Amino acid sequence: MPFTMRELPAWPLARRAALILGMGVLLGFAAPFSSYPALSAPVRYAFWIGMVFLGYAAAVVAKKLVPATSISRPELRLGAAAFASALPLTFVAAWVIPLVRPGHVYQPIQLPALFAAVAAVQLAIVFTLLRKSSVPSLPLAEPCRYSSGPFPRALLSRLPNRLGEDIVGLEAEDHYLRVHTALGSDLVLMRLSDAVAAIEPDLGLQVHRSWWVAHDAICEVIRSEHRTLLKLRNGLVVPVGRTYSGALRSRAARLPLGNLLPPL
Repeated sequence: MPFTMRELPAWPLARRAALILGMGVLLGFAAPFSSYPALSAPVRYAFWIGMVFLGYAAAVVAKKLVPATSISRPELRLGAAAFASALPLTFVAAWVIPLVRPGHVYQPIQLPALFAAVAAVQLAIVFTLLRKSSVPSLPLAEPCRYSSGPFPRALLSRLPNRLGEDIVGLEAEDHYLRVHTALGSDLVLMRLSDAVAAIEPDLGLQVHRSWWVAHDAICEVIRSEHRTLLKLRNGLVVPVGRTYSGALRSRAARLPLGNLLPPL
């Protein structure tokens, strides 16, 4: 069975903030590009933390402007985003550095060298903060199949008509239940445990404390060293909890997954 690579979601916001701060502190300590002893320690750390934050923000914008259709490989897109974001940041650095180093003014002929230094930092920022985890992805032996119900009317009656009745997954959100269908999702006032108890077992199973998925909605198994995910046919990626992995494996013979489920 051939393997493909699939990107998982990027770092959570809190972790990205910690990485930005950590990278800024590391660069302030390392003091590259002759920033020591030219800058005092407080100024140096503030300068590098600020530049990393600006660099990350510029890289996010640049990454969105680089179309995936023109550069298909993720690592090349990241490299393009790094170099694209380095261009405006070069002028930002040329403006900021004289403020923290009075008398150190960049002449036009010096800008290419400054761009190279900024681009090197941007490459580090992009591949640290914007790189997504690539993990092996196992396609199913059969294409996804669309089927609807018979889901309990107590659940279907709470959904707006625009979502239809083709439920692919249920997600717990506090005291509410987000019902995902092939056409979208909406919140209903119901507990996940109550919904799961009302659904016929042959339609699907709970795979996480916050997730129930329909059997025929599972399109792909995405696995890494530490976790297993299920990709649903509407694009959702659902985590598999260790507590529920045994139940998932016991159902494998009934699913299109067959023996593609990794050891859990």
